[in-house]
Amino acid sequence: MELTGKVAVVTGAAVGIGRALARRLGAEGSAVVVADIDEANGARTAELIGPAAAFVPVDVRCDEHLSAMIATAVDRFGDLHVLVNNAGGGGHIGPHFPDAPAATWAAKLELNLTSAMRATQLALEPMRTSGGGVVVNIASSAGVGTGSYQSPEYAAAKAGLVRFTTAASSLSGVRVNCVVPGWIATERAEAELAAMTPAELAAAPIPVPMDEVADAVVDLVRDNSAAGRVVMIPDRRRG
Repeated sequence: MELTGKVAVVTGAAVGIGRALARRLGAEGSAVVVADIDEANGARTAELIGPAAAFVPVDVRCDEHLSAMIATAVDRFGDLHVLVNNAGGGGHIGPHFPDAPAATWAAKLELNLTSAMRATQLALEPMRTSGGGVVVNIASSAGVGTGSYQSPEYAAAKAGLVRFTTAASSLSGVRVNCVVPGWIATERAEAELAAMTPAELAAAPIPVPMDEVADAVVDLVRDNSAAGRVVMIPDRRRG
């Protein structure tokens, strides 16, 4: 699917990788619905993209907000072709399972897995009406492998997102794919690197450039044979 003239929705698009993804889709010629709970930065992302962008305030854990997000794409731009489920996070914020109360770790599952499934479900009908569509889920390397991880609930949610992608790879004209990056070179990552001691910096991985993640998303949208595909983008080790 070529992106020129298409309509895309990106969740978690106020800052960081979400903003980078939204801007890249806009640069490729798509109208973009910028969805985020951060209203000031979300509006700024839409402003950076230009007139073919609209911001909608969305808490992806809320069904009403997700429905309004999808409706904005159709009402404002007439169609929906691409959904990027990028919203998530919290893997670095404690307390974690098993010390956290059930409601706390369940909320991370909802943010990082259930919300993407629900957004996909809501996008199916308008995408089919538009002649087909593509969903790209942004997972994390925390969700693959067998090693321990500080936030088991976050890792489990991202693992579930990968498996959701492969299990729901093709939904009657809607292709579902996934990008699994390592540590991404967001503003927060750069600040964390800047605060490290020389020894900590030497042991830290080199973050994945945001452009590489954006390239992978665009490639998955364009490749009509890509369905249930999981693209791994690992971070690099120094030395």
